Amino acid sequence: MKGLEAISYYNGWNISATGIFIVFTALCTLSFIISQLHKGLMIWEKKEDYIKKAGKMFSRSKKTVPHRKIKASESFNESARQFHVLIQSMKDPFSLPKLIMLAKKIDLGHPHSTVNDLLSAKLIVPDGKGLYYWDHDVYTTILEKE
Repeated sequence: MKGLEAISYYNGWNISATGIFIVFTALCTLSFIISQLHKGLMIWEKKEDYIKKAGKMFSRSKKTVPHRKIKASESFNESARQFHVLIQSMKDPFSLPKLIMLAKKIDLGHPHSTVNDLLSAKLIVPDGKGLYYWDHDVYTTILEKE
């Protein structure tokens, strides 16, 4: 066997196509790296600025939000009382989706917005594990002062 017949028999066409593809891919990658090199060099030159910005961003201390007093309306007080009774029937800690589902079942008005208001008022507080507690201290100090 000689010539083109030998090339076909030993998969020469496939091997040469694979080689061309590999070289073409390498050249495209190299041209992309060269075209973006100026951005990498700019970051390298200003790395101290970026480190300072990152340090400021991570070193910001979390400010504690002062316990705010809420000017509660009569409808809010009534909604809070209803949700307090509903939450007492659930196990502590409770899940918000389950609370909203139960509120819908017993036909409490606007359960999503009411739960949002209760969260804003710090009556419902997260436990850090995805569940929530009812804050009895806030309930007695804020809402029962009528």
